Amino acid sequence: MAAGWTVIYESAIASPTLGATAGKSLLYYHHQIDELARRLGLTPLSGFFSRDPQSILRYMRDLGVEAHPASLPEEEWFDPADGLNTVRGLLVQLRIDASDVPEPARVIADLEVVERALVVAADQGVRFHLGRELHRPDSF
Repeated sequence: MAAGWTVIYESAIASPTLGATAGKSLLYYHHQIDELARRLGLTPLSGFFSRDPQSILRYMRDLGVEAHPASLPEEEWFDPADGLNTVRGLLVQLRIDASDVPEPARVIADLEVVERALVVAADQGVRFHLGRELHRPDSF
């Protein structure tokens, strides 16, 4: 089962529970969501995406590929207020006119989950990034 985008915190905090399908629409339709964000003058949602280089290295090794650690980008962390600005701007627009994205009800629901997670991060002063769990090849 494919995993969608989720909020990753820089340090451990209590956070909203995500369902098995949460974030999938953000992954599947990120091009359309990013285009809408750009038209609204917001940071594209994918601009908050980052990965832990060690997770990528483990995943690549599982695939039989040896990558050099220096070839991978550093993990980035973002202020939750910046993410909330984008998510809330997208939600306002999609509640007015949802025609800019496929499956708008799913996109809105996923953005609402991200919004709740970012509120928790902001309240606790913890930075975040969006991420996606990499599944081992034998676990597809």
